[in-house]
Amino acid sequence: MGPPRRLLRSAAAPPEPVAADSDVVVVLASLLCGLICAVGLALVARCAWLRRAGGAGAAVRQKKGVKKKVLRALPRLTYRAAESPLAECAICLAEFEDGDEVRLLPQCAHAFHVSCVDVWLSSHSTCPSCRRVLAPPPPRCDQCEASCSKTAHDGDGPPFLP
Repeated sequence: MGPPRRLLRSAAAPPEPVAADSDVVVVLASLLCGLICAVGLALVARCAWLRRAGGAGAAVRQKKGVKKKVLRALPRLTYRAAESPLAECAICLAEFEDGDEVRLLPQCAHAFHVSCVDVWLSSHSTCPSCRRVLAPPPPRCDQCEASCSKTAHDGDGPPFLP
């Protein structure tokens, strides 16, 4: 029984120290963690910069719906298939039919069913299709009951064209 023990002992030589390899692994893991942290911070900084560049007020305005007065001022039309036969509401995805009440957004000329777009605009101030911010209509003039600049009036007389 003596010789087999020697073979096992001689075959199981002590392992070489791998301290240098484990140090490399630790350094590479540390560099990887640092890279991930740097990328994360860069993304957070970019997000904050974009939010500031867009203006905090613009972000709040877009999330808040339009006022009822502005909503009532948006044009309403009765749809006629003969004028534009291939049209559909981008909110409910139903095709417009003759006689449907359609609201036309003035900034982008997108049309939607009145009931669909009114629900949307009660919580958003952007077009559902192109996300363009809806600007309020120009104020109506007390003197001429039209949309004009109040500085266009010469005293109490009728408005003049600039």
